[in-house]
Amino acid sequence: MASLFFRRRLSPAIISYKSLLHGGGEFYLLQGNMATEASFGICNCLRKFNSSTAARKVDFTDLTRPHTWYPHARKKSRNVFLHVGPTNSGKTYYALKQLESSSSGVYCGPLRLLAWEVAKRLNKSNVPCDLITGQEREEVEGARHKSITVEMADVTSDYDCAIIDEIQMIGCRTRGSSFTRALLGLAANELHLCGDAAAVPLVQEILKVTGDTIKVQYYERLSPLVPLKVPLGSFSKIRTGDCVVTFSRTEIYKMKKQIEAGGMHRCSVVYGSLPPETRTRQIAGNNVQ
Repeated sequence: MASLFFRRRLSPAIISYKSLLHGGGEFYLLQGNMATEASFGICNCLRKFNSSTAARKVDFTDLTRPHTWYPHARKKSRNVFLHVGPTNSGKTYYALKQLESSSSGVYCGPLRLLAWEVAKRLNKSNVPCDLITGQEREEVEGARHKSITVEMADVTSDYDCAIIDEIQMIGCRTRGSSFTRALLGLAANELHLCGDAAAVPLVQEILKVTGDTIKVQYYERLSPLVPLKVPLGSFSKIRTGDCVVTFSRTEIYKMKKQIEAGGMHRCSVVYGSLPPETRTRQIAGNNVQ
């Protein structure tokens, strides 16, 4: 009767998959917007649904134990290294050296540009590395390393070494879930987390339930960061290698036009919606200059 009810009331949402419950009745997985009046019945079905291990039941509606969603990672005794410190302190550099020397690995960064830079660095060091982001996929023959944006993290593969860069973004309202997923789900012998020291208490609290060993390494800035006491002034004072940051695509091209009008510099432009091939050419051109 229950399955007949679902078919009649929610037929647009039913997909062609069914499993058997203990009693031999039919169970349908639903997708899309479920009718409010049926949601409680579906939750009850899910609570009764058996996993492949008949000895125990899986509660699919229990969101209080997210570390159990990644059994592949839980089978490993992960060594977690927290590299924390300010910008330009070398924390990511040391983690990347470990990645280079590993038999297999993955770098998870918050930006496509960072993923691209790491892939380029590894390939230049004769460590074949794939580049995988939401916009592009560049596969290298024989690669056992990947450089990816954190949303693309594969939690079903085994790695010797994994890096999650800018781990403090685990507190981000919009992207924090992707960092949490990578933190709990990456099945790596060594997991290196790079970021700000403010993330240490939260990461330690999250990993209390995983059984991982944790070591925190603090870094100091390698060179002083000295802010100017007076405004820069006009664009005539810009020097080769400077970076101008603005907050809209229109402003980016406006600034580029003003700087190049002086006849002293050529500008590369980089922003999120720029096509991958164009962005790569712009970065390469800036590095050559």
